[in-house]
Amino acid sequence: MAIDNDVLGKERSWTFHPLIWWKTGFILIGDMGANLGSVFYIGLALFLGHFAGKLANRLRFPRVSGYIIAGMLLSPSILKIFPQVFMKNADIAADFALSLITYSIGGSLAVRRIKRLGKPILYITLFEAETAFFLMILGFGIVIPFFFGVETWKEVIHVALPFALLVGAMASPTDPTATLAVIHEYRARGSLTTTLLGVAASDDALGIINYSVAVGIAAVLVGGKSFHFFKLFYGPAADILLSIGVGLAAGFLLSSLCKSIHREGAVISVILGTLFMAYGVASSLGADPLLATMAAGVVVANLTTNTEKMFEILEKYYEEVIFTLFFVLSGAKIQIGVLARAVALVGLFVVLRFAGKALGTFIGGKLSRVEPRIYKNLWFGLIPQGGIVVGLALATVRRPEFQQFAPLIMNLILGTTALHELLGPLFSKMAIERAGEIPHGEK
Repeated sequence: MAIDNDVLGKERSWTFHPLIWWKTGFILIGDMGANLGSVFYIGLALFLGHFAGKLANRLRFPRVSGYIIAGMLLSPSILKIFPQVFMKNADIAADFALSLITYSIGGSLAVRRIKRLGKPILYITLFEAETAFFLMILGFGIVIPFFFGVETWKEVIHVALPFALLVGAMASPTDPTATLAVIHEYRARGSLTTTLLGVAASDDALGIINYSVAVGIAAVLVGGKSFHFFKLFYGPAADILLSIGVGLAAGFLLSSLCKSIHREGAVISVILGTLFMAYGVASSLGADPLLATMAAGVVVANLTTNTEKMFEILEKYYEEVIFTLFFVLSGAKIQIGVLARAVALVGLFVVLRFAGKALGTFIGGKLSRVEPRIYKNLWFGLIPQGGIVVGLALATVRRPEFQQFAPLIMNLILGTTALHELLGPLFSKMAIERAGEIPHGEK
């Protein structure tokens, strides 16, 4: 069955080249291209991101929203300030930021802090991730046959169902970086904040497992490959264990070294060096580097009593720079045209994911007997979605058996990422504000 290219979407060129006013006149940045170098564009991202964040605060939005909008405006798809060559080489800056962000997330999972909330985190994570997964498969399984215009049950089995499985697998993960940024910005503290960080940091693992299982089944339905049930679970389980193993080693090394290091500058150097090496090792082994650096943070948080030295100095000296750079670059990857090419499916994805997260959080919260204010508000903080889902979509595009509808999946995920990244920080703020965990004067 052929699928309309207009539905799949193609890259469209923009002809608008903006003139940026400066005191000395006009600079046609779009035409200067790569001559300015990557370092200039990183500086521009930090500089403009700072002021965009301040403007967002004045409008009573989280700073993260300002960073993302600034990145979207600077992107090659809108104002073309960032050239394509820079965006291709910007991954190293994003990896730098992500390794520190996930380390901080791991640092929030100290056993002494979450022991009382361990059961709610487990139950809520399981139900919110899996409810969103299955609800998305069901919804897209019903709608896609009409969208593709399939007429036979054979086409439903070999086209619509595999597509629904792949899309459903991308509903589970949450982007904890946006949630963490909002929590730190408003200095939120409390049981909902702790539970939210624990759930947001945990459901990526379930998302990876869901994706691996869905890809295995979809490949069988599309290409007729032999079905090995055991291998569907062995692969993702091995990757997760390998990632955790690398993180454990890095965490033990880091906690041991920093016992004898006291100068703040030296501590920062050791933390950065260890995390970047762990990130690189996990990547080279085909494991999840973000899970590895998060595991390192968990180890350090539970073995080190002086958390100020191991986490708060990063928050003090690096956090705003890290968040600004990461979210401006993330915003620059969003393509506004994608929303128009698959607007109906983007809307369906967002609605089903909202419903799955809300229903799953309610069920998990009820079963774990957590406070009503937690399960009624926590799902708002699970809306952000970014890097890992885009990565899964890219992995799908590269698989030859899914080429007939892979471009549509890519457009769909980029479109939903645009909405989730823009709305996510606002919903995260709503969650902690409704739970009463923003200190007076921080609103």
